[in-house]
Amino acid sequence: MTTPLELEIPAYAAIIDTSTKEPLGKKELLTLLKGHRVKIDQIESSQITVEEVIPTLRKGKIKIPETFFRDIASKSGLSFIEYSKIKKIYQNEQKSKLITVLPYPIISKYNVIPLEINGSVIDLAVDNPLDRRVMIAVQCLFGAWKINLHVASTKAIEWAINNIYNEIHKKNAMFDLYNRTPDQSAHKVLYPKQKYFILSLIAAISVCVIISSAITFMVLFAIISVGYFIVNPIKIYISLRGFRGARTPNRITKDELKLIHDEELPVYTVLIPIFHEAKILSQNLRNMYNLNYPKNKLDIKILLEENDEETINEAKLLGLFGSPKKMVEGIPCKEYAEFLKLFDPIVIPSAKVTTKPRACNYGLMRAKGELVVIYDAEDKPDPDQLRKAANVFLRSGKDVVCLQSKLNFYNADEKTLTKWFSIEYANWYEFYLQGLDWIEAPIPLGGTSNHFRKKGLDELGRWDPYNVTEDADLGLRLARRKQKTELIDSHTYEEAPISTKSWIRQRSRWYKGHLQTYLVHMRNPRQLFKDLGAEKFLKFQLTFGTSIFIPLINPILWIITAASFLLPINLSWLNPSYLQFICTCNLVAGNISYLSIYVVACLKLKKYRYTPYAILMPLYWVLHSIASWRGLIQLIRNPFYWDKTSHGVSKVTK
Repeated sequence: MTTPLELEIPAYAAIIDTSTKEPLGKKELLTLLKGHRVKIDQIESSQITVEEVIPTLRKGKIKIPETFFRDIASKSGLSFIEYSKIKKIYQNEQKSKLITVLPYPIISKYNVIPLEINGSVIDLAVDNPLDRRVMIAVQCLFGAWKINLHVASTKAIEWAINNIYNEIHKKNAMFDLYNRTPDQSAHKVLYPKQKYFILSLIAAISVCVIISSAITFMVLFAIISVGYFIVNPIKIYISLRGFRGARTPNRITKDELKLIHDEELPVYTVLIPIFHEAKILSQNLRNMYNLNYPKNKLDIKILLEENDEETINEAKLLGLFGSPKKMVEGIPCKEYAEFLKLFDPIVIPSAKVTTKPRACNYGLMRAKGELVVIYDAEDKPDPDQLRKAANVFLRSGKDVVCLQSKLNFYNADEKTLTKWFSIEYANWYEFYLQGLDWIEAPIPLGGTSNHFRKKGLDELGRWDPYNVTEDADLGLRLARRKQKTELIDSHTYEEAPISTKSWIRQRSRWYKGHLQTYLVHMRNPRQLFKDLGAEKFLKFQLTFGTSIFIPLINPILWIITAASFLLPINLSWLNPSYLQFICTCNLVAGNISYLSIYVVACLKLKKYRYTPYAILMPLYWVLHSIASWRGLIQLIRNPFYWDKTSHGVSKVTK
C-alpha cells in the first residue's frame, strides 16, 4: 500500500506556483518557533520530521502566533494572508461556498482551504507549506489547473473551516437520513394512514363495547391470552438457544490478538457524546487512556453541546482545548500532554432537537477512522476491545457492518435495583442476543459499544436524530439492507441508575424509542416484508414487536388475575373453560420459565449471590410496565425529548 508521498504524479498534474527557495530544515524551523516564544519540547524528538512539526503543535493545542506564519511564508517565498482577510473572504456568502470544492477529509487533514477560483486557476491557503503531501493531494484533485499556494495561520484556517462546515454538518446531522429515506426517519411519529388505522381500531372497539361489553372484553382477553401462549415459548426458546453460546466464533484470545501487528490495524474513531456530564469527564479520559490500541491510530472525538457550558469549561480545565489547568488522576504527568493529542473536542451548534444520535452524526462527519465505535461518557470498555473488534472486522466479509459488545454495570452490587438491572443485562447481552443471532432475527443494538465500518454506516444514512433509541432503529435498518450485525466477546461496564425515579426515566425513553422504531418501520408493512423477507419479518414481529406491547398489557392482566381470585364467580365469564388451560400455562408455566431463565443466567455466569434477586424479578417487571406507560404518554406529548440519565451519582467507580 503506497502512502501519499509515494504516489506517482500524473502527466496532467496541476502546475503549482510555489517558491524556488530551498525548503526550511527542522533546525531552522525550531529556531523560528523559539523566536516566537512557542514551546518546542513536544517536537524536538528526531522521530518528528519537519513536515510533522506544525501538525504536532496543532494536535497538542499549542497556540502559534500569526507572526510565525508570516515569517515562514517569507522564508518559503510564498505570500501571507492575514486572519482578517480570511474572515472577510469567508464572511461573504458567495465566497464561502468555495470551501466545498475540496473534500472535507482533505481540508481537515491538511488544513488547506480555497481562497479564489478564476477559470482554471485556484488560490489555496495552508498553515503548513512544508508538507509535500498537501501538494500531492491537490495535484491529484485539480488535474491541469494552475494552483497558487499561500500561507495563513492555523487560527485563520480553522476559523474558516468551522465557520462553513459547522452549519453544513449541523444540517446534515439533522436531515441526512430524512432526505435520503424519509419513510425510515422518525421525523414524524405517525403517518396519516397510521393515525387513521389506530383511530379506526379504537372506534371499532368502542362501538363493540357499547353493543356488548361482556363479549367484547371476552374476545379481547381471549386474543391476548392466545397471543401470550404463542409468544412465551418463542421467547423462552430464544434464551435457551442463546445458552448454547454464539452462532459465530467471536471469542478472540490474547495469542490471536498478537497475530495482527500495530501497523496492520486501521485508524479507529471513538465517538463520545457528553451532555451535562462534567463530573465524569475525567473518568472518561482515564478509561480512554487504558485502551490497548496504537495511539497514533486513535481519533477520539468528545462531542459537546454548545449550550453545555459546565462540561465545556471542565474540558478546558482538563486541557482538551489548550493547556491543562488540572490533571486526570491515574494518568502519569509526563504522558498527559502527549495523551491529549488523541482528542478532538467538537462543540456542536445548538438546535431545536438535542439528541445523542444528532451529536454522533455530527461527529461521524468529521471522523478520520475506517472503523468507528460509540461510547457513553461513563463507559469503561475492556482495554483490548478495539483490537478485538478490528480483528473481527479484518477477518469478516464486508457485509458485516456492525459488532455489538456485551454490556453490564460496574455498580451492579450497589442496590437491589442495580442487581435486577444487571441480571436483565446479563441475560440480554450474554444469551438472548446470541439466541436472536442463532435464529437470524434482526438484532436491536445497545446504545453503546457498537462498532461499525464507517463506510457502511455512511451509506446507511447514519443515525436517526429524531429517534431516542437510535441504536435499535439502526439494527433494524442494517437488517433491511441485508447487512450483518455480529456479537463480540468483550465487555463494556456502565453506571446503572441507582434511584427508581432515574431508572424509570431512562427506561421510559428506551420504551418510547422502541415504539418510535416500530411505528417508523411499520409505516409500510409491505415494503418491510419485502426488505426483510417473510421469515425475518415474522421473527421481527414476534420478538421486537411483541416486546412493545407486552409491558403495556401486563398490568391489565395482573389486575384481572388478582380480581379473578378475589371475585371468581363474578369474572368467570371472562375466562371460559376452553381458555383455562391456556391462561394457566401463561400464568404458571410462563412465569416460572422466565424466572428460571434468569436463575440459569446467574448460574452460568457464576453470579450465585444474584440468584435470590432473580427469583424476585416480577417486582422488577412492575417497574417495566410503569416506565412503558410513561414512555407511551411521552411519545404522544413530547416525542423528541431526550430524558437524560444522570451519571456520576454512584458511589462505586471503576
